[in-house]
Amino acid sequence: MAEPRKRSMRWGLLTLLFLAIALACVLTSNAQGRYTALTLIGLIVGFGGAGYCSWQGLKGVSWLPR
Repeated sequence: MAEPRKRSMRWGLLTLLFLAIALACVLTSNAQGRYTALTLIGLIVGFGGAGYCSWQGLKGVSWLPR
């Protein structure tokens, strides 16, 4: 029997998750009229995580030089 294929990381879905976190923080701060520490940290984590996941996803594409 053949071994099951290892499931690759789904970087695109993780990117969307982090962007959803950033969007939620922007909408919350907009409703409040100001940024709080929590919404600012969430915004930084959201955009930072989305950038990291995008970079890792692009590194895994075979047509890009490594």
